[in-house]
Amino acid sequence: MTSTEVEPVEAEVTHKEKPRFLTRREVAALFGVSASTVTRWAQKGLLRTVRTPGGHYRFPAAETHRLAQSSDRAELLRLD
Repeated sequence: MTSTEVEPVEAEVTHKEKPRFLTRREVAALFGVSASTVTRWAQKGLLRTVRTPGGHYRFPAAETHRLAQSSDRAELLRLD
C-alpha cells in the first residue's frame, strides 16, 4: 500500500431509526373498523397511544401490527 492509498475501514452503524407511528385512519384500515372506533379503543386504553402536541392520537406501528395479527385482535373487535 502506498502513502496515498487509504485502507478501508468498516464503520459500525450506531444510529437508531425513529419509531414509526400510525394515524387513526391507518389503524382503522388495519383492523377494518372506523376511525371513531379506534379513538374509542384509545380512550379505553385498549391500544397504546402517543398524543401529538395538537392532541392527535398516534399508535406505535410495530406494536399495532403485532396486535392486528395476534389472537387478541378478536377480543378487541368483540369489545367494540
